[in-house]
Amino acid sequence: MLNDKPKPVLEHIEELRKRLIYSLLFVLIFSVVCWIYSDQIIAWLTGPVPFLDVPPIQLHFTDVTEAFGAKFMISVIGGIIIAFPFLIYHVCMYILPGMKKNERKAFFAYLPSMILLFIAGAAFAIWPIVPIARKFFVDYGGQNMVPIITVSSYIDFVTLLTLGMGIVFLLPVVVMFITSIGFVSPYTLAKGRKGVWLGILIAAAAIAPNDGLSMLIIALPVVILFEISLFLSKIKWRRRQKIESESVKTPYQ
Repeated sequence: MLNDKPKPVLEHIEELRKRLIYSLLFVLIFSVVCWIYSDQIIAWLTGPVPFLDVPPIQLHFTDVTEAFGAKFMISVIGGIIIAFPFLIYHVCMYILPGMKKNERKAFFAYLPSMILLFIAGAAFAIWPIVPIARKFFVDYGGQNMVPIITVSSYIDFVTLLTLGMGIVFLLPVVVMFITSIGFVSPYTLAKGRKGVWLGILIAAAAIAPNDGLSMLIIALPVVILFEISLFLSKIKWRRRQKIESESVKTPYQ
């Protein structure tokens, strides 16, 4: 059971140190696993995707230590992504004592969904977003430019898309959380629906401008996530408003 009494500064520092050690330990363990399979991971990330007509790519390195550094980065980033549920848990356990009761309740309710959605977003980025984006940017050079893709730049590219898509997939949880604590009304968010849709379509068109199927594959899940988050948050909002209205009623007996 969480204690609402304020902790001394030294206790906060000690708690933070403990959580950081646990988090780093999980990242280290999973990073070692990713290091062992780093060659297979690189082969998977650079391989062909026949369904989307995406050919394989050949990576290069221009520095003596670049190949080693790239494998190291793959291991660390992979370790962080796999350890994400454990990292979230320790972050939550550190910040929860400073939350209000209703915020804690909402946070615990949405924590499993948050973890699952981030993993789903990261997986969706690796396939099919990364292959689609890779094909577009390589083909954009045309016949006059020959791509020489370094392993470091490609790892940065994959990392950016993977983490970015993982965060985007957290949209339903974020919307429901801020509406459940009364920070903003879902109806206010719904007013900006057209702008959100337009932004999603523009982003998808920028990644896959010449392929309607690829554009649809990218945009549709994000639009669906946004609409689901609005729908669920409206239900939650009405329920919250009903409870509040009933609590202020004065019985005449």
